[in-house]
Amino acid sequence: MPENKSYVVHLSFMEMDAVTLPIINYEEAKKTASDCRGRMCQVERDVEEVARTPPPQLYDLPSLQEEAARVLGYRGELTKELAFSLYEKNLLTDPAAASRYLPEEMGYPTEKLIRILHDELPFLGGHRLQPEVRQMFGPAGVGKGHAILPIPAAKGWASLMLGKEERNLLYLVGARVMMAAADTYIQEHHKSQLTCNYHTFFLDAFHTKKEGYREIEKRMEAFFGCSREAMEGADVETYLGKVFGPCDTSIWQLG
Repeated sequence: MPENKSYVVHLSFMEMDAVTLPIINYEEAKKTASDCRGRMCQVERDVEEVARTPPPQLYDLPSLQEEAARVLGYRGELTKELAFSLYEKNLLTDPAAASRYLPEEMGYPTEKLIRILHDELPFLGGHRLQPEVRQMFGPAGVGKGHAILPIPAAKGWASLMLGKEERNLLYLVGARVMMAAADTYIQEHHKSQLTCNYHTFFLDAFHTKKEGYREIEKRMEAFFGCSREAMEGADVETYLGKVFGPCDTSIWQLG
């Protein structure tokens, strides 16, 4: 093998994937891989950081256009047209309102709306409902305008003669209401050092401690076929002393 190349050995078990520091000698990389293949490994050091992401705000028109582009692939002008069409059909509040908050007097009607949305949205079956409406209220001085909200239909949205694009946008707005009333998303980030048969590996991983609003977001993204799971990477629970294995190994050549 070329001597001017370097290599790393990957140690993997299910979703866990740890890696050595670069190894210059290919024979040494082969030996490390052979020594660890089929072996158990243990976390010897672990540094944990906790990230808390609060639920997203409700939509105004620009944020609705941005999210509709990401999730549904809609152009900004199409989203605007659909939003005003739904407004004219009394299924959406005024899209021109320039706010992402609710006034406090809308607390009880919004709680009622959330209970309706829980039954209306097709991707929320089995979801446990624990809304916190107060976090949707704006800070002092924001004004009396309010964010875009869906308006329930007398016989339910399923009975309405809506096009697919309009229905999807209505579901998107409804999902954001549910997310805005949900809990904070809590995620652990780990930088760990593992030992396997006297060889040292390093692992960067995250583990979801509390799904919070992301549970609703993931359901919505799966429903629309738009998922961020691949970007986020695998969820690996790790801690000091944890044992993984039996592990597989592979050698990667660095460029």
